[in-house]
Amino acid sequence: MSIAALKLGAQTALGVDIDEASIRNSRENAENNGVNSEAFRLGLGSVDEIRAGKFGDKSAPLVLANILGPVLIRLFDAGLADLVTPGGTLILSGILNHLAADVAAAAEKHGMTLIETKTMGDWVALRVAWKTG
Repeated sequence: MSIAALKLGAQTALGVDIDEASIRNSRENAENNGVNSEAFRLGLGSVDEIRAGKFGDKSAPLVLANILGPVLIRLFDAGLADLVTPGGTLILSGILNHLAADVAAAAEKHGMTLIETKTMGDWVALRVAWKTG
């Protein structure tokens, strides 16, 4: 998702994964897609490492997470919502249709509100943001 964000105009992107092979694959995909290596940072870790500042930025106006629903729910408990700056957006994908309501409820529990839902077959993507007012 970071590579797509850069191709669509993001100035910088941070890609984080807990699997070293995924990091290597992301680096290779970035090279194959002509992505500027200075704009694309990769790191081994998850929400805890980002929140601790291991990769520099601790939050961003746009955060993308593409992972299965049960993992997203656990990541909310680990502080996923805290990675989104006030007024920012969190896009969640990789969610099976029958788990979308549970993921949206986890976002709501952590102070976010559902803005938009997109469905493709059995898969769902959610756009959530901080509640206002």
